[in-house]
Amino acid sequence: MSDEMSAEMSVERWPAGAGLRAGCRAGWRAGRGLIWPVSCPGCGLPDVPICPRCRAAVAGPGFCTPVVGWPLGFGAWAACSYRGIPARLLIAWKERGRLDLTEPLGSGLGAAVLACRAAQGEPASPWLLVPVPTTRAGRRQRGGDLMVDLTRRAAVACRPAWHGPPPRPVQALTHVRRVRDQGALGAAGRRANLRGALAVRRSVADLVAGQNCVVVDDVVTTGTTAAEAARALTSAGARVVGACFLSVTLRQLGVPEAGSRD
Repeated sequence: MSDEMSAEMSVERWPAGAGLRAGCRAGWRAGRGLIWPVSCPGCGLPDVPICPRCRAAVAGPGFCTPVVGWPLGFGAWAACSYRGIPARLLIAWKERGRLDLTEPLGSGLGAAVLACRAAQGEPASPWLLVPVPTTRAGRRQRGGDLMVDLTRRAAVACRPAWHGPPPRPVQALTHVRRVRDQGALGAAGRRANLRGALAVRRSVADLVAGQNCVVVDDVVTTGTTAAEAARALTSAGARVVGACFLSVTLRQLGVPEAGSRD
């Protein structure tokens, strides 16, 4: 439980009126802001974790996106392009410890999942949301598997608009060998780096077999990682019905790299 949640719960138990409770919460947050200043990482607005404008930039609605050279039998969906505000939010979340952004970013990923679902004609069968796994080095660096948390948040965000059994996040994939950092690799290098690198966990093999699965990730750059995840799921008997991302690079959208700056 976070310090803020603990403080708010203790305030809720204070035997006074709602006005006093609200005043105590506001005073606590103001004091916290003096010690640990917070600002919106998308635009720099002070004293807010994320402003309404930047939240809207990653909220969707989801759209079907091309993935260049992706010879797969299913589509890809995203909620925003990887540039400007969305890129800054993702970098802050992934590399700078801004885990308070998991909720708004997860809601955006959920918008992509809902768009994928709508394109399937609202099938009644349940869906499993399968995050691309983080490497062991990435988990050490970031204190955990952030994509698992993002996928859980996306599943929660989908439920109010979902028809039929709600989507279920499942941490089904794992690395079976070491892989290099993808950042400096091109498309061919990424394919070679990831070929055969993922597999379905033995503990959930029976769960995914025969089920509709959606591969989820934060950004699609070349589509190589999602393709390897789909291969591993299909090899275990799953039916991959789509891949959903919070954001898509402008390269995939056919925009020149020079256009990726604000």
